[in-house]
Amino acid sequence: MKSIIQLTTIIAITFSNSIFAQTLSEEEVRKIADTGSESELVMQTSTLTQEGYLYYASLLADKLVEKKPQSSNYNYRKGFLMLEIYRDYPGAKKHFVIASRDVNNNYDMYSAKETSAPTDAFFHLASCYHLEENIDSAEFYYNKFMEVSNKKSELLEVTKLRLEQCKEARKMMASPVNVYLKNIGPAINTSYPEYSPVVSLDGSALYFTSRRPWSGGETERFRDLAIHQYPEDVYVSYLDFDSTWTDPVRLDFCEPKRNEASISVSSDERMIYLYEDTTGNGDIYTTDFYHAKFNEIEPLDIDGVNTDAWETHCMMSPNKQRFFFVSDRKGGYGGRDIYVMERKRNGKWTNPKNLGPGINTEYDEDSPFIAIDNKTLYFSSNGPKSIGGFDIFKSEMDQDSSWSESMNLGYPFNSTNDDIFYTTTIDGKRGYMTSYRADGQGEKDIYEIYNDYLGVKDVAILKGLIKTVDNKPIPEDFAINVRLVCVDCEDGTDSRFVYPRLRDGVFMTGLKPCKTYKLEYTNLTDSALMYEDGFTTFCDTAYQEIYRELLLDVDKRIIIVPDTTINVPPVLVNEYPNLEFMHYFAYNKNKLTTEKGELKEFVEKVEAQLAEGRENITINVYSSASHVPTKTYQTNENLTKIRAENMKYDLIAYFQKKPEYKDRVNVVVVTTLVQGPEYDADSADKEKYFPYQYVGLKTE
Repeated sequence: MKSIIQLTTIIAITFSNSIFAQTLSEEEVRKIADTGSESELVMQTSTLTQEGYLYYASLLADKLVEKKPQSSNYNYRKGFLMLEIYRDYPGAKKHFVIASRDVNNNYDMYSAKETSAPTDAFFHLASCYHLEENIDSAEFYYNKFMEVSNKKSELLEVTKLRLEQCKEARKMMASPVNVYLKNIGPAINTSYPEYSPVVSLDGSALYFTSRRPWSGGETERFRDLAIHQYPEDVYVSYLDFDSTWTDPVRLDFCEPKRNEASISVSSDERMIYLYEDTTGNGDIYTTDFYHAKFNEIEPLDIDGVNTDAWETHCMMSPNKQRFFFVSDRKGGYGGRDIYVMERKRNGKWTNPKNLGPGINTEYDEDSPFIAIDNKTLYFSSNGPKSIGGFDIFKSEMDQDSSWSESMNLGYPFNSTNDDIFYTTTIDGKRGYMTSYRADGQGEKDIYEIYNDYLGVKDVAILKGLIKTVDNKPIPEDFAINVRLVCVDCEDGTDSRFVYPRLRDGVFMTGLKPCKTYKLEYTNLTDSALMYEDGFTTFCDTAYQEIYRELLLDVDKRIIIVPDTTINVPPVLVNEYPNLEFMHYFAYNKNKLTTEKGELKEFVEKVEAQLAEGRENITINVYSSASHVPTKTYQTNENLTKIRAENMKYDLIAYFQKKPEYKDRVNVVVVTTLVQGPEYDADSADKEKYFPYQYVGLKTE
């Protein structure tokens, strides 16, 4: 069966019809490792690898390396399995270094007399260097493999692609983009894989997939026999009042023996789109939130999406007029492609249409995410414009519904490893993605990323809150029918339903700037009009938010409108935009001054907002140190804490000494990280460690 995270692997083997591994337990494999002869271990390791039982094969490979630690053959096996099962490129690299000392084009994987490794060792060693962002060494060994490999090797075409990606990596790493990226931390990430994050529009909920075990042991007997991982389950975590993530909760529909993986979530969080692989091909499923829990999952009910091919991902556009999905069906450009369907006036969908060569390549495209403006598309590709593995790209839809040439979001937004499943909050400036990075908690982790150059533009956002009398739950059949009256639109009036979230009554939708809208608050049970409202969005603001708040009497089914919202213009909640600051330190440096430079500009912007009427501001501090050893501060953990504390107390002192701003600025240290590549006695390589020596600030 195919997992949602299954990516193209480089296992040039032919599966046999043997059922050897299916009849073995881990205990029996470990017994073979302890009692089997060297010849038996070689034979069984090869057989298990060919049959795809990589975890069992790795147990035997461990014993072979133990017997002959300097064997090129055995180190190749161990390195290959570490890379395939765990993506452990630092550990695998050590074995491939030994393996590459003795290679042979006529490698015999079944012979215990074989001392050499196959020439593929150069390819895999290059891959490890590529993954750790050592581009010079990666290119050297990719070229070495090209020189000595069998000219019929299936890895030659892959190597050519990797060399193209190395060129892109060298270019992008020389001009890094300004982003703040952090591992979301142990509240979400564990030693098990976590991936496919889907953040709610307001950033208050995070849905994601994890392969962690169930606490009662229910999933123990359902581990994947190939890689020894637990089944995929979907979890949700909520942002607490102190901006920390609550303990994740597994959703009701998950079963211990089944893979269910998060794909996307509707804006009202009443529907979850899932990947499930019971059929063996992999299809898209859905589940609705009803009677205070999610229903059993069902195949997606849109003709033309699920086929006998592999459908891995999907997303409904916020205005519900386009449906994007991923498939490796015939007729595409190669690998997995992104397709779109459009809703007709009668509510039915058009036939799937490939998004074309500006987005799809002969390789794989996946994880489409469409922003609140309904025209900005983010997706991942492992093609020639990637810097390695999957990278996140952006494309925008023109007025004629064509898509612009895709743009790589740059380094360090993207790494030379897999970066995939990117989703954002409503303004597009905060996002979450899956990545393999040196500071990870496990094999795959979820990362939070801030940027100042990808926010949505030329869009208005309607945000609302429905409270209830006596805090009663919002009825599931209650909805807001937002009728969008576009007086100067060619396509006339646009109407759609926007449902409040049942957990808190929040509702959100995108609007167009410089347009007039009418809101009709309707009870769907009897289609009764409960209240109507209207507003006009501004014309000269790139991004604006309009806020409405209502009180619902559940028993009487009437809306009580607070006096403050009657006949008043829309409230712009982004009157004071959040401010950001980032500074990268030289080795061991840890202090800045508010008296000059960019930090001075930052505090002056904070002062300006306070002077304009902003009541108070919280400044969040994020600090980091690299793994380059520091004798001055003993540990890098001490250094990153010093950087954060210096910044915190300098800011507090700056504002406290000014009577007009005293006690109006709160400074909070959010993270103190030690991250980046492991130190390799190469402190002169400043570019390698510089991106991980910083302090960042963000207001809220």
